[in-house]
Amino acid sequence: MDFNPFQLIQTALGAELANQGFKEPEPLEDPEGQAAIFAAEQVAYSLLYDRKKKSFLLRSTNLGEDGKPGDWRTLSTWLFDADSGDRSDAESIINDFLEIIRGPKRVEMVQQQRKRAKGEDRNVDPMFFVNRLVSLFPDLKGPLNEEKIVYGRVRYITFIKQHALPEMESLIRDYPDSEPAKKLVELLEDMYKSGDLDLRSIVTYVVIDGLSKESFDKLFTLMGEELKKVAKPARRLIGRNIKPEKKKKPGKKVEARLGK
Repeated sequence: MDFNPFQLIQTALGAELANQGFKEPEPLEDPEGQAAIFAAEQVAYSLLYDRKKKSFLLRSTNLGEDGKPGDWRTLSTWLFDADSGDRSDAESIINDFLEIIRGPKRVEMVQQQRKRAKGEDRNVDPMFFVNRLVSLFPDLKGPLNEEKIVYGRVRYITFIKQHALPEMESLIRDYPDSEPAKKLVELLEDMYKSGDLDLRSIVTYVVIDGLSKESFDKLFTLMGEELKKVAKPARRLIGRNIKPEKKKKPGKKVEARLGK
């Protein structure tokens, strides 16, 4: 590899955050891998490369009165193999991370962090997405009720793969210019922007990766720039064994590796 991916991403983040009043990045000790912290008054961002999971994480937290970071909250995670990843992969990560920390999104994120500190985290979760899908595809109501009765809960990934994806596939393939198709794209974009880590992963690795090439190509033309930036990298993971995300202690939540 002819470049340092961590340094490349850190430099891009540092340039943007400097304009927002953040200090220069400083090394941060983290048992998971190489990390850097960007601090400003009550809030801080962190860039982490998790060696074991082979992924870059953008995290945020509130700073205590002593200036020390609290529990880290993961904002975005991208798989990246330090041995084989190329510059274009790193630039995709940069684009996504910059979208998160820029402008109004930063203000919204800080507000969410403060609510989280008070136990009022309001990130959109997969169940909200499933309910929105049922509104868009009424035929999903029956399978959803059966899912709740049989399993006592909703297996989000399995439900979406078995029941919602075929509906999406047919809609995008046969009626790409229809109003429902446009609403589906708007829904996916909204869920990716406002969803928690599990939901963002479902949008990319379950929905986007689950579509046929024909339907994906049609869907791609309808996407906004933000979703387009993550769609193509997500498609590269098709065929890989991606396991379900497991809840971990605060600050150690990693890339959602989704499967059945």
